[in-house]
Amino acid sequence: MQKQDLPTLGVVAISYNEETDLPAFLKHLLPWVDEIVIVDDGSTDRTGEIAAAAGDTVRFLRSPRGPGEYYADQRNKGIAAAASDWLLHMDIDERVPPDLAGEIRLAVGRPDFDAYRFRRVNYFLHRPMRGGGLADWDQVHLARRGCLEFSGMYHEAVHISAPEVRIGRLSAHMLHLNDETYRERLRKSADYQFEIAARIKEDGKPVRYANIFLSFLTEFLYKFIWKRGFLDGTPGLIWAFHSAAAAVRARALVWDEQNRIPRAELEEKLWREWQRGPAGTDDRE
Repeated sequence: MQKQDLPTLGVVAISYNEETDLPAFLKHLLPWVDEIVIVDDGSTDRTGEIAAAAGDTVRFLRSPRGPGEYYADQRNKGIAAAASDWLLHMDIDERVPPDLAGEIRLAVGRPDFDAYRFRRVNYFLHRPMRGGGLADWDQVHLARRGCLEFSGMYHEAVHISAPEVRIGRLSAHMLHLNDETYRERLRKSADYQFEIAARIKEDGKPVRYANIFLSFLTEFLYKFIWKRGFLDGTPGLIWAFHSAAAAVRARALVWDEQNRIPRAELEEKLWREWQRGPAGTDDRE
C-alpha cells in the first residue's frame, strides 16, 4: 500500500500499562499509517519506553485522568493532539488485519464520505465469539478529523457531526483481542459496574428483591439464548453467567446506597445490646 497522494491517516488510542499488547499494536500499524497518537493514563510499566522506541510516527502523551475525567476525555485529548486528515480510533488490544487496512486506505481517499462504520470480531478467553452479544459491535470509529468526538464513562458513546448519507461502511472486520486472562476481565468488570450503577440510579427507582433476581435471570437468558451464546460452547456459557452476575453486582451497589445502615449506627446498636447483657437478665453482674 502506497501512502503518497492520499489524505493522511492517523490512529488515536488510549493506554494504561499496555506493555504486553503495545508491541503488536504498533507492529500492525507502523507500515501503513502516518501518525499514531497514544494518550496515556499514567502507566507504571514499560508502555512509555516501548512507544518511544517505535520512532517519530508515534506520539506518546502522558496525561493521567483528573477528577471527573473518563476514557472519553482521554480519546478527545488524542483527537485534539492529532494532525492527520483522517483518524482511526482504536484500543491497544485491537488489531487491523490486512484486508481492513487495505480497505481503510482506499476509503479515506473518497471525497463522498466523512466517516465509516465497521464491525469487529470480539475475542473472549482468546476465542473469537459468534454469540452472546459480542458480535454486535458496529460503530463509526474512522472519520475525518473534526467529525467525531466521544462522551461517557467507561463504554464511550460516539458523536458524529456528518449526516448519515456521508457515513460509509467497511466490509472487513477489526479484531478485538480483549483480555489476557479471565482474571483481567474480572478486574475490568469491577470498574464497569459503576457505570451501570450510575445509569440505574438515574431512573430514581428503588432497587428491590425482584429487580435483583430478575436482572440475573433476564441477562443470562438474553446473552445465552436470545443472543445465541450457546454457539460458543463453554466460553459462551461463562460469558452469559459473567454478564448476569455483573447485572446483579451493579444493582447490589445501588441497593446498598439506598438501604445502607451506617457503620456508626450498627456499632451503637451492638453496644446497646452489650450493655443490656445476655437475654433474660436485667443487668450485668
